Amino acid sequence: MDNFIKRARVIIVLLCIMFLGIFVFSQRDFKLFKSLPAIKHSDDKRSPEETQKDFDEFINSVFIEEVSDDSITLNYSVKNKQQYGLAGIPPTLGETSLKSMKDSLFISENRLASMESFNYDNLTAKQQLIYDILYNMLKQNLESSGILEYSECLGPVSGIQTQLPVLFAEFNFYVKDDIDTYIELLRLVPAYFDSIIEFEKEKSSNGLFMGDTTVQAIISQCNEFIETSDENYLITVFNSKIKNFQGLTEEEITSYINSNSKAVTECVIPAYKNLVNALVKLKGTGKNDNGLCGFKKGKEYYEYLVKAKTGSYRSITEIDRMLSNALSDSQQQMAKIMTKTPDVYYKAQELEYPYKEPEKAIEYLKKAINKDFPALGDDITCEIKYVDKSLEEHLSPAFYLTPAIDSYKENVVYLNKNQKYDLSEAFSTIAHESYPGHLYQNCYFQSLNPEPIRSVINCGGYSEGWATYAELYSYSIAGIDKDVAGLMVQNTIATLCVYGKADVGVNYMGWDFKKLQGFLSDYGFSKSQSRMVFDSVVAEPADYLQYTLGYLEIEELKKEAQNKLGSQFSLKDFHKFFLSTGTAPFSVIEDYLGKWIEEMQNDTI
Repeated sequence: MDNFIKRARVIIVLLCIMFLGIFVFSQRDFKLFKSLPAIKHSDDKRSPEETQKDFDEFINSVFIEEVSDDSITLNYSVKNKQQYGLAGIPPTLGETSLKSMKDSLFISENRLASMESFNYDNLTAKQQLIYDILYNMLKQNLESSGILEYSECLGPVSGIQTQLPVLFAEFNFYVKDDIDTYIELLRLVPAYFDSIIEFEKEKSSNGLFMGDTTVQAIISQCNEFIETSDENYLITVFNSKIKNFQGLTEEEITSYINSNSKAVTECVIPAYKNLVNALVKLKGTGKNDNGLCGFKKGKEYYEYLVKAKTGSYRSITEIDRMLSNALSDSQQQMAKIMTKTPDVYYKAQELEYPYKEPEKAIEYLKKAINKDFPALGDDITCEIKYVDKSLEEHLSPAFYLTPAIDSYKENVVYLNKNQKYDLSEAFSTIAHESYPGHLYQNCYFQSLNPEPIRSVINCGGYSEGWATYAELYSYSIAGIDKDVAGLMVQNTIATLCVYGKADVGVNYMGWDFKKLQGFLSDYGFSKSQSRMVFDSVVAEPADYLQYTLGYLEIEELKKEAQNKLGSQFSLKDFHKFFLSTGTAPFSVIEDYLGKWIEEMQNDTI
């Protein structure tokens, strides 16, 4: 499930001129740090045809292992399970434990060994791309071997306790067996949460438990979800879904309604209560109320986390400078716009989008992006749904649920009606989630019929970076004043960079709240807004960087293509290259960008 960050509504524009010129940095002289290069040759004596056949079998086995690891992943990944050899797999939610994490590393080691048995040169170009992505990400997994205990699955925004209700509510009922699997998964929640509780107890014993502010936010969130047991979201949504499921008798519908209600009230809600009770007892055992660097190996873990979440292999030092340079550049651009059009800020404050209704905005965006983005079939559907009231306070303004790979044309975007979000002003957010953002990016790639393994490769910086890029692009087609659009774009970039620098400052450089507040006050943040940012980056480190750094990496790729192709550069062609490459670490994409540029240059000779 893709979540869009909760951002404070902070306008940096007012202070952009005041602080213009403060930031003076030396010219960037950092080189992109990449993971160890893949072994390109081996003693493999197989023919190219045999190598390619065996590699396809290998990556298919990896896909099957990954999607069958838990039944929610399986349900969201595949519709026709028999077609992929995935029928009859017993329901499971998996577990959260150091043992399961260590087992995962062992699997990564075995997969790496298997990959190194293939002669890279015998693979097709498509297979080589998969090899490069998979090899890099497996090596990345192994970098976590000494810091597994720092992992965290709970969090106020993207924690499993937040996501699970939505994932259950949207669990796909393709066939009757899916309903049975769903009911069984509800019954497994207590055991799953027990594994989380035991892991949190281990973290507490090792002095790695979360701070009181974070744990209280999670406790409050869980309490709100279970406040009304009989009218719980998972009961009301299920009742509606099951009544519309074709082929069930009245007796079966009644039986399923009773089974679901019993599973929710006797398993799910008690599991949440048990989690709350455990967290209440653990509250106060956290030894660090600041960022990750307050822990013994916190900096090392943060370096790993940034790489894993963003797909960028830059050092933290370079990332910080990259954020500073982008922030300074945005301030300068805003100053130019405001000098040219003095009343632009007030126009931005009174901005009204022509397309206020979400459905109409999506239909407009779908057509308006055709100039700069490759075509996508008209048979793609998008249903707008709204977050249940019990979840509104803690969920994002909007999010997109990735559909199964063999049912990718049927899409859902969730919007949050909480009073703190004005959906009539959500045009750019809708673009982030739909066209040309998450929905478009996912559907375009799936339309290319990629190998199934590509669906289980996740790189937040690629997907969230693209959605942020799409959001910023949407201002240019929003039907608003050009200067206002430019100001909104630069202000958004500046805001993202401020959040990114806050994340790095708190989690890597040791900023406490006072230090962060001093930094943020220069950009118009109040004390309460600064506290919100501090609590956010402490609770879920590196999350903001998926959006900010992911976007900046895409811009770097685009600039490189523009510089080398000059008049040959086409924005639509660049978008096609990026989208066709699919989710991958940016170091891999950069390598393939060089090849793409050469091909484009050769095509015009």
